[in-house]
Amino acid sequence: MADLYDQMMGRFLSPLSSLQRGVIDALYFLRRDGAFVFTEGYLHPSGGLMGKVMLFPDPTGEVDIFGRRFKSSYKRIVDGQVELIPHADQLAVQFEFTPSLSRAPRPIHEKYHVEFPLSDFAGVFEHRHSLAAARQTYPSLDRAIQSMSRAFGIPIARLGCTGSTCYGKYEEPGDDIDLVFYGTIAENARILRQIKELTKDPRKRVVEFGRLWPIRFYWDSIMICSFFNYDRDDEIPLRDCRMEVLEEKVRARGVVDDDVHSIYMPSILTLTRLAVDGEKRKDMDLIIYDGSLRGEYYRGDELEFEGALVRVTTPRREYEALLVTLRDEIADRR
Repeated sequence: MADLYDQMMGRFLSPLSSLQRGVIDALYFLRRDGAFVFTEGYLHPSGGLMGKVMLFPDPTGEVDIFGRRFKSSYKRIVDGQVELIPHADQLAVQFEFTPSLSRAPRPIHEKYHVEFPLSDFAGVFEHRHSLAAARQTYPSLDRAIQSMSRAFGIPIARLGCTGSTCYGKYEEPGDDIDLVFYGTIAENARILRQIKELTKDPRKRVVEFGRLWPIRFYWDSIMICSFFNYDRDDEIPLRDCRMEVLEEKVRARGVVDDDVHSIYMPSILTLTRLAVDGEKRKDMDLIIYDGSLRGEYYRGDELEFEGALVRVTTPRREYEALLVTLRDEIADRR
């Protein structure tokens, strides 16, 4: 007889064949050895994915999922408080969890991710399927999603979930949910405006780990952690591309002029009034390959940062851009 863990995995897990668009951003996968792997962005190898093991089966682990224990690669308890583990430490843990992982050089934008073959996985927690299962399982969550859908004017069919809720872990009442908004660029921009309007009320804002999270908000006492995904492949700026390093380390300063892709992963910001290593440069894109900075910066924000100068080649164009892979490399001058 299946235990609670197996029952919940059976309810929430989808076959890999459900990924009709291939591997996309913010998906959790269940590896055959029981590890939970998370993806970021849209650049993934054929037959594989770039991501991180977030939770690994360990009887001494601090995380309980339906009676089984797991060790986390991204959070830890220090003096009784939950804190985020730095990306470099998360990367080191990947090879502890899975010694067989390739240590071959990775593309520069994947500095803090590792490659996994799709054949390693038993299935995927597909966003929309997981939200439907969660709504059936948790009545208070269902009520909140229906209420928010009406208030924001967004069909539930355009919503999904990731994070712990996507594999069925949700504590009623009032746990947080990582909610995935699907839409065109224009549709998602409208949702962003509504979030900004809502969070003019300080009671709706989310401050966690010592900082304000601009696209998180409270709804019916539930913390909504927003993830925005492209609903149209032709609107994804970096789906099929490669990056060539022109200069490994540059210092730059500029002002955000175009923030259309700020809320996605990677965030892409067009900078104006730009100086690179002290020299004035024409407007250039800044690519931020750190998911913790989704929706962080907007038009008019002044940024100073250390990153790489890269040449980006896509089927549509070739251009120079700046690349940052870690939030600590950016000094916010707002």
